[in-house]
Amino acid sequence: MRLIWIILLLTVLSSASHAGAWPRDKGELFIAAGGNFLLSTGAELPVHYDPTVYGEYGLTDRLTLGLDFYTADKGRIASGFTFISVPVGSLQMRNRASVSLGYGYRLNPDASTEALMRIGLSVGRGLNKGWLAADTSATFGTLDTIWRPKADFTWGRSWSDRWTTTLQLQTGEGYYDDYYAKISPTAIFSLSDRFKINLGAVKALTGDGGSAMKLETWLTF
Repeated sequence: MRLIWIILLLTVLSSASHAGAWPRDKGELFIAAGGNFLLSTGAELPVHYDPTVYGEYGLTDRLTLGLDFYTADKGRIASGFTFISVPVGSLQMRNRASVSLGYGYRLNPDASTEALMRIGLSVGRGLNKGWLAADTSATFGTLDTIWRPKADFTWGRSWSDRWTTTLQLQTGEGYYDDYYAKISPTAIFSLSDRFKINLGAVKALTGDGGSAMKLETWLTF
């Protein structure tokens, strides 16, 4: 777990959306980092500060390598993954799909750690000025031996060369076997082809119903 922390921190310091169904171009490196702020009163679960770091690298046109780090449950749980993602079918189709396989570790609230395995399926469709996507996964903990599902549904719309908006529904099963749902609208401003800033909001539809603003930066090399 400590090694994963070090790798992720070095990636951020050295340094389009999370690819999902679309693989990274060969030789392209993508890094996203951010979290929530201005939490509403009493916001704890399922919306908290929730810092994330995410990276992808196109090893070939059909093989994407990645790192995924995030915290959850009021920061009491931290998970880190390495993963590979490969597309299913032709790269020229408007409808896209990919499968992924990940391995990582989770730091639990009782300070124990456990190995994790994650399988994923992403599907997407390119639109004239945007896209639709569904990113699903299931994570297996080797200590509790439970599969926990997760599914994010996204609609993206490009308004100009500079501005894009997304609307995302985030659902899944938490560490305590609780199911959550959150909705998140976001505006994305492109400072350049390599640097984008995302500013949005997130609202819990379950749990305490809390909300927050969110900020994320995207870097592409």
